[in-house]
Amino acid sequence: MNFLRKLFSRSTTPTTKHEFTNIITAKVTRIEKHPNADRLQVVALNDGSKEIYPVVCGAFNFNEGDVVALALPGAVIPKNIHSDEHESFTLGTAKIRGVESQGMICAEFELSLANEPGDGIMILPANT
Repeated sequence: MNFLRKLFSRSTTPTTKHEFTNIITAKVTRIEKHPNADRLQVVALNDGSKEIYPVVCGAFNFNEGDVVALALPGAVIPKNIHSDEHESFTLGTAKIRGVESQGMICAEFELSLANEPGDGIMILPANT
């Protein structure tokens, strides 16, 4: 958690304590092909005490064993990467092509840690 706090403190755009709520680090433990979509994956993660599964993700730049930022339902995502206005939104559970996702694996841009959308999911140091 301290690693994410450091990242947020050096953010290029303002964030608030509220926006950090329900955003954690988690280790990717399993990646499966989405049963109903070629461009999506179903991911299992572990936050150090429990498994979070399923999480549907459209990025492919991470592997099993990687540590990532995971937004859980209720988290405020500062920048919507999928809209032209990049407005913030509150994450809920969502059924994506028939699979109910329990969170969202985040890119730096989505967390206001980068000014422009990048190449995918933010991979964190293994000891995070």
